[in-house]
Amino acid sequence: MLSLYTAIGYLKFEKGTNDKPMPMVVNNNQDYGVSDHELLVWSSLAFQILQIDELEAEYNRRLQLTSLPGGLAFSHYLNRLLLRGLIAKGEGMTGLDALYRLLGTLYIRPVKDTFSIRLFSCIHLYLEGKIKHSDFGRYLKKEKRTAIEETILKLVEKTPLSVGELLASVEKGVLVSSEKDVMDRLYQNPEVTYQSLAEEAQVHHIQLPVMQAVGNLYLSKQISFQTF
Repeated sequence: MLSLYTAIGYLKFEKGTNDKPMPMVVNNNQDYGVSDHELLVWSSLAFQILQIDELEAEYNRRLQLTSLPGGLAFSHYLNRLLLRGLIAKGEGMTGLDALYRLLGTLYIRPVKDTFSIRLFSCIHLYLEGKIKHSDFGRYLKKEKRTAIEETILKLVEKTPLSVGELLASVEKGVLVSSEKDVMDRLYQNPEVTYQSLAEEAQVHHIQLPVMQAVGNLYLSKQISFQTF
């Protein structure tokens, strides 16, 4: 069985005691305080989709770059984040099955793409040693999007959609422009739920190009995921 993990929500900092910034992960407009070690695990998965061994290796790499003590076992922090819904997990017999189960019930949240945000990301990557100063020009350019990616962003900017709802909308040829459209057109049968739509997409691998486009948008930091 293959397991894939990714981060839920987005990060912000609030002023704590002694004016020390406190990291908070925001999911569905709710703030969750995280410890320094939990933040290392969560940030290792931000805009990433990793297997467990890849995640632990990235966590340990980041830990070595800090002055933090070793702390508890990696699995302790991972399980706490899973329990609080700040990390999602998907399992399957194949990588594709695991990807559908990982993303199917997650809701898509567009990420603002401004020059200042791209500049901040470049500085962050540079300080982490992941890019060189000469790479700034390439990373400061706005990401080019495919037609499918543009369509996805236009849809989710109008109304919140789970990945399963998005796939079902495209599969059924349903045009949605509001939350009412989603409820009227996708949920005509009372037995249909956003979980059942995600399960149907996973079983039949429907709209694989759309699923791949969602993954590309996430890995290029143009969307994030949240849960309700």
